[in-house]
Amino acid sequence: MNELELNNENSTVNDIVEVTADNFMEAVVEKSKQIPVMIDFWAPWCGPCKNLTPILEELAREHNGAFQLAKVNIDDEQHLAAQFGVQSVPTVFMVVNGEVVDGFMGAQPKNNVQEFLSKHVTPSIIQEDGPPAQEQKQGGTDNSLLALAEKQLREGLLDEAQDTLSKFEDNKQDPQYKSLTAGVELTRELKNCKESEQELRAILERSSNDSSARYKLSILNFFQGDIEAALEGFLNIVKNDRSFNDDAGRRGMVLIFDALGPNHELVGKYRNLLARTLH
Repeated sequence: MNELELNNENSTVNDIVEVTADNFMEAVVEKSKQIPVMIDFWAPWCGPCKNLTPILEELAREHNGAFQLAKVNIDDEQHLAAQFGVQSVPTVFMVVNGEVVDGFMGAQPKNNVQEFLSKHVTPSIIQEDGPPAQEQKQGGTDNSLLALAEKQLREGLLDEAQDTLSKFEDNKQDPQYKSLTAGVELTRELKNCKESEQELRAILERSSNDSSARYKLSILNFFQGDIEAALEGFLNIVKNDRSFNDDAGRRGMVLIFDALGPNHELVGKYRNLLARTLH
């Protein structure tokens, strides 16, 4: 068993799959109509692959089903590699709705891959302390609505998810409802962020008081999985520029609190910090 196969042993089947010519249509083309699919063309003899593939696998697990990692061994699947015009490995493609929409070549550090993902993938940001919508109130109409909204959010169908959530008639304080609603709003903010992380950091180096750049960087940090950095960025805005975009720093923190759920360790910590800052 090679090193890359060892890394995959601890991965879930739904998040990471080995792709061959036989299962390509199902695992890549059809799957990409549900969630984005990242294809990793690699080879057992490729040194850079041994650096990149574990990063891709780790991100697949962290995103908890928001995208699928499809691994293609070019030694075994030369025809697939030729179809995609792969000249060297590692080569990565992002497939959405059956079409290649982006890609990169060569090993990349994790933060670069995170930034690449953030352009195409809506991560699983449903709060971690409660059961998924499918397990709540089995068979109920509201349960079905939450399950549908969760699916729509994962697929990036924000208007549809918002419309579904508007039909929720149960307690609006339901943690799952609040988490999904926050997820829709946070994802809209992400789509409004056109600058890269490097560009935003450069702006802040020139002007540390640029609240717009700090706000956008906080949104990117959240979707890259650096939740504490996101909360720190929003808290900085609360401390230094409460008037920015109608108290956007505080609202950003509340959205993250709702997305994560009340029992997440960072929520309690930053609720206290926010309260001290406000009062």
